[in-house]
Amino acid sequence: MNRRFELGLPVLSFLLTGIGLLAVYSAGGSVHLIRQLLFLPVAVACATVAFLTPRRLLYGIAEWLYAFSLLLLILVLFVGTGPGSNRWFAFGPLLFQPSELAKLATAILLAKVLSIRRDVTLSFRDLAVPVAIALAPALLIMAEPDLSTASVFAVLLSAMLYWRGLRPLYLLLLFMPVISFAAGFSLITWIPFFVLLAIIVFVRLRVLRALSALAVSLIFGLLSPVVLSMLKEYQRERIRSFFAPWFDPHGLSWNAIQSQIAIGSGRILGKGLFHGTQKRLGFLPNRHTDFIFSVIGEETGLVGSLILLGLFAALVHRILRIGRFCRDQFGTLLCIGFATIIAYQVFTNVGMLLGILPITGISLPFVSYGGSSLVLNFTLVGLTLNVAVRPE
Repeated sequence: MNRRFELGLPVLSFLLTGIGLLAVYSAGGSVHLIRQLLFLPVAVACATVAFLTPRRLLYGIAEWLYAFSLLLLILVLFVGTGPGSNRWFAFGPLLFQPSELAKLATAILLAKVLSIRRDVTLSFRDLAVPVAIALAPALLIMAEPDLSTASVFAVLLSAMLYWRGLRPLYLLLLFMPVISFAAGFSLITWIPFFVLLAIIVFVRLRVLRALSALAVSLIFGLLSPVVLSMLKEYQRERIRSFFAPWFDPHGLSWNAIQSQIAIGSGRILGKGLFHGTQKRLGFLPNRHTDFIFSVIGEETGLVGSLILLGLFAALVHRILRIGRFCRDQFGTLLCIGFATIIAYQVFTNVGMLLGILPITGISLPFVSYGGSSLVLNFTLVGLTLNVAVRPE
């Protein structure tokens, strides 16, 4: 691994952070910019510690780090703060979100567990421990409630299991109840999904196993309306606005529609830095956090948006490439997990603002305002550099 290649990760990270600082200032003013700048040295320090930590030590403390993250997730349910949820620990004007630490700790422990039997192909029976590792923090985060962040753990588990060699059919069976549950919020989407699923499992599985899989999927699909009635009002509104975005443009769908208007109004070159009208007139909600890509799209246009997405693609590609050249499976799986966390958050954040996914609370890595997220992302980069210079 050459030196120039290793420098690519921090360069890309600081470029993305620089873009984020400009966007945060444009969207939220100097107060949010100063707070974000306060977290930047902390993030760089965490990245440095992660880079210098011997990977054997990281391997040895994986369970302890994971247990500590679960403890914080339990504590935040009782003493946490947040609008309509308990997601943050408050330290004066600064907030810490323990779910960010949980992402890191879960990725590390999954990498350790999945690398223990490196020469054995995974079967469906080997999934109990990895599923439990991912499920525990996901359930605690759902209790906050924060469904969007909880979904990160399902995608993280899927990617690492697939890279470890689990057959795609087993992945489908593993997440079939979850997909059926999500599709069950709308009968129009659930029926085609269930028919396609029935065809796949009957072609690839024996009749008894196929019927069992379909029965479980059917039960979870039928539970969707029940769970929908138990969700908080803002969560139900997000789901309704996704399936019928123009049904209530001044109410349920306001955020999604204003986001698309902002991005579309930027056209090719944008309206100019600090000159976004949707942002300035207050039409764009949460513009310095979850909706910051809309600010960038409005002010820098299609060109600026594509440059930003290109930087993210380059970052994820470098992380995956470092994992590919690593000689031990623990390091490789770490890189797979880190790349998945970043890529999924970018895809989800941009997808919701373009209207192809429901509005969620997932931030844009390195760019959105948020100290906990910034610290996590720089720590991921530091650990990836650790793998790059110590391929072991």
